[in-house]
Amino acid sequence: MSKLGVQRVFRARCPACSQVEVVEVNDKLLEEAQNNPLGLAGVAFQHETHVFIVYVDRNGGERGTRVFPLLQARGKGLYEVKVQPELLRGLRNIGGFTIESRRLNYRVTGYFEPPSSSIKVYKGETSLEVDFRRDVSYQTTKAWMELLAEALDSSYSYSPTDYVNAVRLLDVLIEEKPFEYIKQVFWLITNASNITVKVRPSEAMLLRKYRPSIIFEKYNGGFVNRVLEAPSVKVSDILGLENPQIMFSYVEALLSLQRRGVIDLVIG
Repeated sequence: MSKLGVQRVFRARCPACSQVEVVEVNDKLLEEAQNNPLGLAGVAFQHETHVFIVYVDRNGGERGTRVFPLLQARGKGLYEVKVQPELLRGLRNIGGFTIESRRLNYRVTGYFEPPSSSIKVYKGETSLEVDFRRDVSYQTTKAWMELLAEALDSSYSYSPTDYVNAVRLLDVLIEEKPFEYIKQVFWLITNASNITVKVRPSEAMLLRKYRPSIIFEKYNGGFVNRVLEAPSVKVSDILGLENPQIMFSYVEALLSLQRRGVIDLVIG
């Protein structure tokens, strides 16, 4: 292994434009895959009209590619989406936000109330700026925002709802102390429109038969049953625009079902 921690190097061809890219599998990439709910990490390459993603698993193996078309060609500025203020009603602490992804050439903004204070954080090619309706703990809030920005920097979603849901969850979390597990929750929410839940029928049948209390009592039993009854459904369709606490519980249930091998979370 080199001083840079490079484990292996391989080439990948973009299916959209046939451009060949060199992928370096290093320690940082493997750590990202280890912390990812899907056990994957994506290496992004910016092409003229699209983003080419090469996925690597936690062992450094190649796990496929995907192309995300840019909404606006590079050189013409960021493609901007403004969120309707109605979607932000009910927030306790946040009055507005701006998320910019240079990798996706994309900006999402949403404001409904003049701010009292503002905090901005950066992660990779992503920036997250949040305006607050009232004074908040700077250190705690900044730590939460950095965790969210880390998830946003690996998101390839163009759905404003994914970003709104992440901000709505942030709104309630900043009243607590940060915890590491939230990285997986944030990642699943910010990528919700790109992740499909696929049920494993035999494992789902066993789960229903024995109904372990740790699943059906800790989480909403009705929600668990809805997931098991849908052989394939987008995470974004499951979450909708639920209350943030309910949404958090739903994501926890999905991650728990995945850890037990009852469902697969698949990109696409």
